[in-house]
This record gives sequence, structure tokens and C-alpha cells, in this order.
Amino acid sequence: MEPAAARERRGGHRNGHTATGGWCLMAVDVPLMAFLAGLAIATALAVRARSREGEAGTMTMLDSGLAFSVVGLLSSGWTYAIHNSILDSGDTTMCASEGLVQCGSVIGDPDWNNLFGIPWGITGLLSFSLLFFLFLSLRMDMHAKWADSFTTYSLLAGLAGVPFVIFLVFVELTQVEGAPHICPYCTIAHLSLIGFLVVAHLVRGRKQSGMWA
Repeated sequence: MEPAAARERRGGHRNGHTATGGWCLMAVDVPLMAFLAGLAIATALAVRARSREGEAGTMTMLDSGLAFSVVGLLSSGWTYAIHNSILDSGDTTMCASEGLVQCGSVIGDPDWNNLFGIPWGITGLLSFSLLFFLFLSLRMDMHAKWADSFTTYSLLAGLAGVPFVIFLVFVELTQVEGAPHICPYCTIAHLSLIGFLVVAHLVRGRKQSGMWA
């Protein structure tokens, strides 16, 4: 059963947002637009890399993967900050909590906002840190003996996150209070993972096909 304190926080979060909803929407614009711009840059780098051969193309593809992982890191950190804001005060000005596109009901739901007690934001930070490390290692020494293994590890690490993305989308659309909802910052993290996974597949393909350098 949900603790009384948690219910009070959720209730206060919903009631408090009614008076500040407009300000919440204003506050969400800048970081959300920045994350979307990051995704656009990462995608543009991947498209550019496909038209370039040899080492230059591989380096640009790795830059794309790094960009996707950075966006994933930042968006995960933002969701964790929202989680803490709701936990501390029962309210947040960092994200809307009313309507279809919002994250208050998703991140603020104590039944679904964690994985085995670990907030999803922390899980995302750890996961994207690993992806960033793998691609940064390749970027710094793409001719190392372990480069082939790291391309495989990157692809497998990206694939490992897909079931969690599917689960979280299912929770957003069907399980949280007032569902369906779409958490914009959660979606940014999901798109970052998908983008990284596509790039990791292309990077692995370049390594296997002799287009690496």
C-alpha cells in the first residue's frame, strides 16, 4: 500500500501545479529545446558520416554516438532532478504535471519511478555513462587491439536498454495515475538510446566491412 506521506506529496504536487502550470510550461522550454537540438546535431552527424569514407567517416560516426550519449546523460540527470524536486517539496517547476505531455505524474509516481529502489534517472545516468565511455575509448584510439571488441560491447550495451525503454513507454501509457501520459524528458532519453543503438550498429558494420579506416 502507498504510504500516506507519498500520497500527500502526490496530491500537493497536483494541486500546487494548478496555480503554476503556466510557469512550469515556460520553465520546460529551454532545456527541452536544448535536448531536441542535441538530438538533431547527433542525427546530422550520423547522416554526414554515412557519406564519408575511411577514418574521417568513422570518426564522425563516433562523434554522433558520443552526442547521443551526452544528450541521454543530460536528460537522465534532468529527470533525476525532477524526481528530487517532487520528493522534497511535492511540487516542481521543472516540468508540467497536467495533460497528456507531462512528466509529473510519471516521475512523481512512487510505484513506477524506480527500478528496484533506484530512480530511473540514476539508472539512465549509469547506462549512458557506460555508452559514452565505450565510444570515447574508440574515438581516442580507434586502432587499438580492443577496438573490435568495443564496437561489439557498444552494440550489446545499447540493445540491453531496449527492453527497459519498452517497459517505461508501457508504464507511461497504461500504468501511471491518469494514463496515458508522455514524459518529454523520458522520451528524449529513449530517443537518445535508440539513436545511439543505430549508430553503434553502423559503427560495428564499418568495422566488419573494412570501412573503419
